[in-house]
Amino acid sequence: MKNVKCIAVDDEPIALMIISKFCERKGGMELQTFSEPHLGMTEIEKQKPDIVFLDIEMNSISGLEVARRIPVGTCLIFTTAHAQYALEGFNLDAVDFLHKPYSYDRFERATDKAMRMLSVDESPSLIIKQEYENVVIPIDDITYIEAMENYTIIHRFKSD
Repeated sequence: MKNVKCIAVDDEPIALMIISKFCERKGGMELQTFSEPHLGMTEIEKQKPDIVFLDIEMNSISGLEVARRIPVGTCLIFTTAHAQYALEGFNLDAVDFLHKPYSYDRFERATDKAMRMLSVDESPSLIIKQEYENVVIPIDDITYIEAMENYTIIHRFKSD
């Protein structure tokens, strides 16, 4: 699977550092961080990332206002110390709500949930070893699979 593109917006540099470390630990995540919410919002609209990590109470703008402008198809995870915004956050279709300070395990559960939601859009596929390479075959391309003695033939509608 391709790397998941993420943007984190928080006016606290320590919070951005924690998200960066957690994304690095999880792997497969490309993260850009913004401590200036207006700049972060501009980049979110321009890049249309897979996941946005967003604080709510920031000095120049409310994260709730930013959340209302997030592109369709982007998963939103709120990261805030203010639990009173949880209901409003979920009303904005947030995938999860990480209450600061949160653990790596809690972060991982939230990102796994977002990744499951992102993969719903991808068609299911098989990864097959062909000689010395892995080949990805969309299941929709397979007409039938024929079992031979010590190998398998996959018959397809389309051929790459």
